[in-house]
Parts: sequence; C-alpha cells; structure tokens
Amino acid sequence: MKKILNYNLFAVAALVLLSSCNDDTTFTKSNKTTVKASISSLTLVEGATGQVTLTLDEPQNVATDLKIELLSGTGAFRDFSVSYGLNDPIDIETTVDDGWGLIGYKLVIPAYTTSLTFDINALEDFNAEASESLVLKLSSAGNSIALFPEGEDKINLTINNKVSTNFDVEMAWAGNFPSPHGTVLDTEYVGVDNLKHGYCSFDFDLEIYDASISNVLEFDYDNCPAVATISASAPNGDYVIMPSFYSRTVAAGSVPKSGEIIFPVKVTMGKKGSFAHTTDMTGKFKYSTGGVAQGNPNGYVPIAIVTKTGTNYVLKDFNTAAVLGSGRYASLIEKIKKIKRSKK
Repeated sequence: MKKILNYNLFAVAALVLLSSCNDDTTFTKSNKTTVKASISSLTLVEGATGQVTLTLDEPQNVATDLKIELLSGTGAFRDFSVSYGLNDPIDIETTVDDGWGLIGYKLVIPAYTTSLTFDINALEDFNAEASESLVLKLSSAGNSIALFPEGEDKINLTINNKVSTNFDVEMAWAGNFPSPHGTVLDTEYVGVDNLKHGYCSFDFDLEIYDASISNVLEFDYDNCPAVATISASAPNGDYVIMPSFYSRTVAAGSVPKSGEIIFPVKVTMGKKGSFAHTTDMTGKFKYSTGGVAQGNPNGYVPIAIVTKTGTNYVLKDFNTAAVLGSGRYASLIEKIKKIKRSKK
C-alpha cells in the first residue's frame, strides 16, 4: 500500500513539474503580435498624398498603439504630415506629455480589427528646393503590444518640388514658434481674467484688390493665418496686397491685462516652389491703437503690388512704387472702409 501511495505521489509530482515547465515556457515567450506596412518607399510631389496600410497578424482585444516619426534625411518633420479617418495631423501629433519619445504621429489600430490605412501628405511650401529624401520610422508605442519585423520598420519618402501657377499670400499674426519637443506653439498673453490667450482671436484680415483699389478680388476674413490667392486663370494686370487690423474686440476676459500687445504680423507672398518674399510688419499694429473699427486710420496697410502676366508674377514694394501720396491716402482709407463694410 505504501508503494502504491509513493507511486501516486511521484506521478502527481511529475505532473506538477511538467505543468510548471509549460507555464515557464508560456511566460518567456513574447506574446506581442506582428504588424507590417504595405509599402517601404513612397514618392510624392508637394501637395500630394500617398496611402500606407498597417496590418496585424491577428486582432487584439485592445487598441494597438503605433507611431511614425522622422528618422533621418534631407527634409524636416514639417515637410510632411500624417492623417487618417477623422483625425487631422494636429489631432494625432505626439506631444512631450504623451511620453512617446521624439515628435511623430500616433497610429492606432482599433481593437478587434487587423488594419489601419493612413495618409502621408507632402506639404506644399514657398521654398524653391531640390527633391528631399526622408526616412520615416515605424515603431511600437503607447501600450507596445505589437512589433514591426526587423528591417521592415522604415518608409523611404521622396518629396519632389512643385512650382505653382498661382500667386499665394499668407498673413500670420499668431507668433508661432517651436517648443524644444518640436510642437508648434502660439505666442500667448495674459488677459484680465488672469488666463493665457492666443492672438488668433483678434480680427486681422487679408485682401487683394484690383489696381485701382476699388474692388476686393480675393480675401480671407476668417482664418488664422489668413490666406488669399491670385489664380493662374485671373486676368492679367496689377493687384494690390492689403493686410489690415480690423478690430481689437475680443471676449471680456481676453482683454490684455497689460493694456498692450504689439502684434507679430508677417506676410509671405510668392509663387510657391519658385520665389517668395516675407514682409515683417511687427510694430505696425498695436492693441492700444486698435483697428479700423476703433477708428485707426492706419488699420489698412498696402504693402505690395503684383503684376500678373499669364503665370508669371512680378512682386513690387507698394511704397517704393510711389502709387499713393499723403493726400490721397485718407480718401483711399474711406473708400476701403465702404468696400469692407459691404463684404463683412
């Protein structure tokens, strides 16, 4: 009887040992799923978009956190953006608070699905430049439950310069600057509510007039930065670029506590991919002086004349062209006010 009992104990011990070994094997085995990208290279012209699909080898019961970032190359992080679904680039750009390392874009495959398709957007800019080569790195991030196979975690992106046939103007007054992480931040001021506010709530406008400054042909009254375009199909002739400070009126709590803001207004003009010029208007517009709505006679400032011939554009400084004299300037402002009121 004692022998049988010993044999039984031995059998139980053996089973426990075997079970323990199996547990160890399961514990040491990586349970991370594999994710693969549909492409490893992509060539785009500025302004174009390409698609990439990420595929898991099996669905997960939680969302899978992944990331794409700039690893190296002749271009910069702001030469491209990433978006998908209802997510704009700003929605998925990583911040220092995310703890996801260097700046990049979040790519999240939803739970119980196996794929995500996202867009890589080659951003159009004013610079005349050669083709740019960027190496983009794909990696696990966040909950880190998926891994890219070794050697399959990069996308080689080539961005070719695009020369526009239009003439574009961009007016910015937010005072954007990059944080050490690379996030683009707005300059802020303290309001009477003791909270920080940005400059975009102040009413700056961008208009393009005809040569006689009688008709507004293109305008942007709503966006920050403001953008206006002389199309390649527009009639030949002269066009006047007119930035303005229309009103300093903001919500009650947003009134600057200091009583003053010197707005960092900059206007960039040119044929994208060919040439551009930036006029720095910092100091031209101040909160204390107010805008046109507050009776500021210098709320409108014509800064340039564009002469269009087909798709060729010549940009001239408005003042050195001596189009306006001091006597005519006041009557011009009154004429612009009437035009503006009918447009607003």
